[in-house]
Amino acid sequence: MPEIQVLQPSSAALQPVPVPAVVNRSSSGPSSATGNNNNNNNISAKKPTSEVDQLPLFADDEKKSSKIQELRKLIENCDDFVRRSDDLFLVRFLQCCDWNVDDAYQRMIKLFKLKHDNPDWFVDKPLHHYKELLNNNIKFVLDKRDKKGRRIFVSKMGNMDINKFSATDLAHLDELWCEFMLNDLETQKNGISCLIDMSGYSLKSLRYLTPTNIRIGTQKADLMPVKHMEFHVVNSSAFMNAAVAILYPMLSKQIKDSVHFHYSNWDSLHAHMGKDVLPAEYGGTNGEKFDHDMLNKQLLDLEHHYDGLIRFGYELKPHVDPSKYAKFFHYVEKTKGNKRRYKSKRDENVEM
Repeated sequence: MPEIQVLQPSSAALQPVPVPAVVNRSSSGPSSATGNNNNNNNISAKKPTSEVDQLPLFADDEKKSSKIQELRKLIENCDDFVRRSDDLFLVRFLQCCDWNVDDAYQRMIKLFKLKHDNPDWFVDKPLHHYKELLNNNIKFVLDKRDKKGRRIFVSKMGNMDINKFSATDLAHLDELWCEFMLNDLETQKNGISCLIDMSGYSLKSLRYLTPTNIRIGTQKADLMPVKHMEFHVVNSSAFMNAAVAILYPMLSKQIKDSVHFHYSNWDSLHAHMGKDVLPAEYGGTNGEKFDHDMLNKQLLDLEHHYDGLIRFGYELKPHVDPSKYAKFFHYVEKTKGNKRRYKSKRDENVEM
């Protein structure tokens, strides 16, 4: 498969496809974004029935507006693929890079390259394909923020069934929820708190911890455009400590420095997150347990937004000869086929 040419700008004659969007400036949830779609290379997304003019962010800040436009120009001309370039998406990277355009650009390029080389680790299907995965309540986002105004991203590791889901399935869950959280300016500014509950974590799940899975997973996490991210681990055990001993040396310093182990010390957890945002199972006062239907609905209500995103990084610009990337698209389709066969085999094993 040829190397993706992302570090050399394309011809100035390129005419990028615009990405209209609606920007929700409130902190209650993400915005929606849509884009035109061509059915290039059998990878397509639902075409919106109407276009909405993009609302510029920071219109009253000339300096920031200039940086957004500068980054947009770089991204729209970075390679032969259609790339997302609406304000809200670009500002994610600018915020986490302290508004340094070069740093934001390089971070985006590295993420594009990772997706090009490992397409199975990134969301590539309409949202309705992930409803079954979402309904297992392995990962979800709370409707309230922690003490520092950060969205709270919960991972219930005991809900993972290794016979049903792969490491890439979990990566897709992470991406779906991170898209939800980062389509919000307050989250871009304040960051994300990850609550990782290890109760019920199975020994079988150690199969996920292969060198390849760890390498790609940590690369994707490091490139996520989040300036502030903390990890709070609860209900861990001696078994969990053994798993961490395997995983820890392979983590980046950035992730290592942001991990906190609370075990079952709820006062310690509340000191970081607050008591009023958590349910009773974590010593909190926000109800007895999580309302999963309500929490998942936050994301499922944005189906049109998500379905408009899967074209980016897969759809070629109109002027590009598709044969140039024939091997890439063949690899993507082959990977999808392998995943379908693997899922069928797992389903057969479960039925037995």
